[in-house]
Amino acid sequence: MSKPLITPQTRVADFLEHYPEHEDLLISLSPAFQKLKNPVLRRTIGRVATFQQIAVVGNIPLETIINTLRSASGQHQTNEIMENSTLSEEKPSWFETSKVTETLDAREMLQAGQHPLAEVIRQTSELQPGNIYELVTPFTPMPLIEKVKANGLSAYVEPVTDTEIHTYFCKA
Repeated sequence: MSKPLITPQTRVADFLEHYPEHEDLLISLSPAFQKLKNPVLRRTIGRVATFQQIAVVGNIPLETIINTLRSASGQHQTNEIMENSTLSEEKPSWFETSKVTETLDAREMLQAGQHPLAEVIRQTSELQPGNIYELVTPFTPMPLIEKVKANGLSAYVEPVTDTEIHTYFCKA
């Protein structure tokens, strides 16, 4: 059985299942990827996060991740220009802490192996226009952010420490 081609849409868990011998190489690409050693995060985030999404979290070019892993796996490298999803580092005009109406600190949920996606989707769908929802996590939750943004909300990420990230969602 041949192993699948490594692409920007490859999920971390699928990669680690098919290429367990390259786990240390993946983790070595960015200090942020050390979190992949946490079995709880692997079971939750690893199942949904793609290489395109973790490139943002790791602050590393997507092409570097793909070509490094392809090279180690005996696959051809790509010359395609790959775009990372971007999140603005500047505070958006809609951001004002006084407009935060609801906060979810999901760090304990994630530590317990639970994923906050369903709760965040439910709560942000009830958000009134102009109000802001705050999510606290130990990492940038790119798959979750993309799902909420797909529902028409804006997002802003503010790292507080290496293990405390505040993500804000606003409905226009």
